[in-house]
Amino acid sequence: MKKLLKSFTSFTRTERIGLVALSALLIILIAIRATMHLWVHTPDDSESQKKLVAAWETFKRSQPVQKTKDVSNNNDYADASDDNPEPLPNIINLNTADSATLVRLKGIGPATARKIVTRRKNKGLFTSVDQLLEVSSMPTATFEILKKHLTVADK
Repeated sequence: MKKLLKSFTSFTRTERIGLVALSALLIILIAIRATMHLWVHTPDDSESQKKLVAAWETFKRSQPVQKTKDVSNNNDYADASDDNPEPLPNIINLNTADSATLVRLKGIGPATARKIVTRRKNKGLFTSVDQLLEVSSMPTATFEILKKHLTVADK
């Protein structure tokens, strides 16, 4: 057994020289890779950089500016849907709003919007914004935020 193990671990003189040469080459390549950032510098092409910045500015000026109609800067009352490019009105009438408009409000999902429309059809128009709590069990903080932007004016 000892003889078999020795035959696998013993190398001839030529094999040892080859292993030393390969190890030295590996160490040299690792050292080159580790220090490459010290001797290779990218050329400072400020002219092309200026052209690139000028092209970017031209592109930005050519793009249309999006204007929002929202008077309030309150992020609590915001459009929860990115699908509709039309901004939400500042005040939404619970008696005339469709479910698509209601779903766009933060805090009102599809199920709640469906309940609001169904309640309006079955029991008639809302007489107070507070009746929204009868339809949905939304958190009080969400209701207080939405309450400022909802109305129950007649059709």
